[in-house]
Amino acid sequence: MVLLSEISKSELTRKAEILKVLGHPERLAILFLLYNEELCVKELMKELQISQPKVSQHVGLMKELGILSFRKEGTKVLYKLDNLEVREIIDTLLKFL
Repeated sequence: MVLLSEISKSELTRKAEILKVLGHPERLAILFLLYNEELCVKELMKELQISQPKVSQHVGLMKELGILSFRKEGTKVLYKLDNLEVREIIDTLLKFL
């Protein structure tokens, strides 16, 4: 068990930010899609039926928090879920679906 005194306030704030990000249905859907594969914004748009600005905003926020990583392939930017803690949360959520 982790003692609250062992966790810094900044770490608690970061964890809370990640949980807020995961609380949005569109961002959660993006993470489900990126769980096992890399996709670009256009592919995410097509799959989720949401606009490019919305997808880009969601992806940018998750990239900023260190949830997603990316790599360039020509002119395409591919994103993937690259955070072990978030993968564990997604694993747990998938058990309840």
